[in-house]
Amino acid sequence: MYSVLHSLLKSADSRMATLNYMSDVLRLNIKKTQLSTDNQMSSDGFMLNVLSIMQKLSIKIDVSKIDTMYPYHPDTRMVIGVDDSRINASYQSVKSWIDSIAHPWTPPNFSTECFFMTAQMHHLTILPMVRKQQRCQRAARETQNLVNELERIESQWKNSANAYRNIKLLKRWRSQVERLTKSSLTMLVALCDPQLVDRAFLFYSLLAKYLLVIVGATTPDGIQLLPQSSTAPMLFASLPDYFIEDFADFFLFIVQNSPNLLANIWLEDIITLIIVIICKSQFVSNRYLVAKLVEIMYITNPKVHPYGGRFSELIVNHHMSLDHLVPALMKFYSDVESTGASSEFYDKFSIRYHLSIIFKYLWEKPVYQAKVIEEASGPHFVKFVNMLMNDTTYLLDESMETLKRIRELQDLMDNKSQWDKLGLEQQQSKQKLLAQEERQCKSYLTLASETVDMFHYLTEKVQDQFLIPQLADRLAAMLNFNLQQLCGPKCNNLKVRNPEKYSWYPKVLLSNLIDIYLHLDRSSLFPEAIANDERSYSKELFDDAISRMVRTNIKTDTEVEQFANLQEKVEVIVVDKQKLEIDYGDIPDEFRDPLMDTLMFDPVQLPSGTIMDRKVILRHLLNSQTDPFNRQPLTEDQLVSLPELKAQVMEWAKSRRHEQMKMKE
Repeated sequence: MYSVLHSLLKSADSRMATLNYMSDVLRLNIKKTQLSTDNQMSSDGFMLNVLSIMQKLSIKIDVSKIDTMYPYHPDTRMVIGVDDSRINASYQSVKSWIDSIAHPWTPPNFSTECFFMTAQMHHLTILPMVRKQQRCQRAARETQNLVNELERIESQWKNSANAYRNIKLLKRWRSQVERLTKSSLTMLVALCDPQLVDRAFLFYSLLAKYLLVIVGATTPDGIQLLPQSSTAPMLFASLPDYFIEDFADFFLFIVQNSPNLLANIWLEDIITLIIVIICKSQFVSNRYLVAKLVEIMYITNPKVHPYGGRFSELIVNHHMSLDHLVPALMKFYSDVESTGASSEFYDKFSIRYHLSIIFKYLWEKPVYQAKVIEEASGPHFVKFVNMLMNDTTYLLDESMETLKRIRELQDLMDNKSQWDKLGLEQQQSKQKLLAQEERQCKSYLTLASETVDMFHYLTEKVQDQFLIPQLADRLAAMLNFNLQQLCGPKCNNLKVRNPEKYSWYPKVLLSNLIDIYLHLDRSSLFPEAIANDERSYSKELFDDAISRMVRTNIKTDTEVEQFANLQEKVEVIVVDKQKLEIDYGDIPDEFRDPLMDTLMFDPVQLPSGTIMDRKVILRHLLNSQTDPFNRQPLTEDQLVSLPELKAQVMEWAKSRRHEQMKMKE
């Protein structure tokens, strides 16, 4: 086919006729990416054939000959709509940028037109088929679940009035499963054709090389370096975001369905682009687009996917990765706290799970472990640890509550007399609720175990950075609260049947928590942080923990003794605090923190003019870089110290303590 094309395209007229035809195909199928399309669109088979031709035309394109301004050329054949999302720009900002530059438009060359049209043809061909195949596969699975459920309870309805209806439903659903499965497998065979995959990734490598040039990651000498700019070049930012998203989606699809096809494919430029975008995530406005590249790193982890070893090694051994990857991943872990999407609360846990697996993999490599320890003194670590604490607290709390609900449902089902009193619909509802709670519980516990594990190996090497003023008390309170969940009086409610089904290993979790206590005990600041926790800490709690360690034999005698010594240090501080406890009574308004209503020991002024305690506002900034009173952007360096007011506060507190001491005497 290629030789025929080559002979046809020797003349300018033939090249022009071919481009005109391809342009018509693109224009008429521009809505093919939509979930619902009309019958006027070309078939998937036709589009794959056209794509094959375009791929062959793009095989020998030289990146240096591509006109970077072609997407905005008056005669461009690309179709970019007003509503099409860009990498990091709006339609209006792109229009203003084009109007502001005096670009001499020249007729586009053949290579340029082939390159950009092939990129758009991939977007209109492969990705709609991938998504359609995934929808068919999911629909077949869900319909099969309906069949399985109806067959499971057949004995309950086969002699009822609903028997005829249910038989009809079973017949229809089985037919749907068969039809959906055939459609899914047909598309899977077409998409996993070795020649198609080879040509697709050959073009995606070319596309990656082009993107690296325009983003500034490739020097004129061909050396690839991380861009120094803090903002994305407009040439890069103005491109449709499917230039990145398409190869990410197709890569994930192939890894999940036919990973052996990637064994001999040239991926170096794609890997470099992935690293550049992750390390310069501010270049991309869509957080989920960066998350897809993180997911590629996750799914190619050798511990996640056996075929991922080669790809994963290429990433971690890349010359850009050692210096830039760890701080970038830490920053992104914090950044996904808010993405702007309605599902951000749940999505962030999935993204952070991927990141936690990546961190664990990197931690096993000495050079990356040293880099993580080095970054513990960097600007991103404090916020990273704060997010880790938030996630651990939420996930473990939700896990415990879900386990309790599972225990209640299991007890109800075990109580035959009470269970039989329920009607058929109520029993089915309870069974569905149990299945839902079990899925939720496994998800929560899997994520929680990874976050606790991350605390475990980080605190073994780093302690002081976890115990800075804005983190220490919250970290100790988080540990005490979760220790109370595992050792407190209500922990028996967490016993469920087949706990491994939910990834529930309480002894392992307790052992890891105790280890974190012992790791942090190397710092003299930790016992005081525990003593400051008046909500969860108690001597009885630590006594119970020690008793459980001894009874279950999860810790050595030396570790039990070390934990007991920690308890003694904490108790000494608690007793001393009780002796020195001061009741400040009615604090003057000018000395009172407006957010916490407590005495401001270190008052600072915000740009809005509000005066707050430094510790309180720093704790707030860990979760949100905004002024809590007007939601304007706020950073730590904008806080203004007030030494005169601080001196007045300390003098007032001193006099108050003096009064308290006199009263005690």
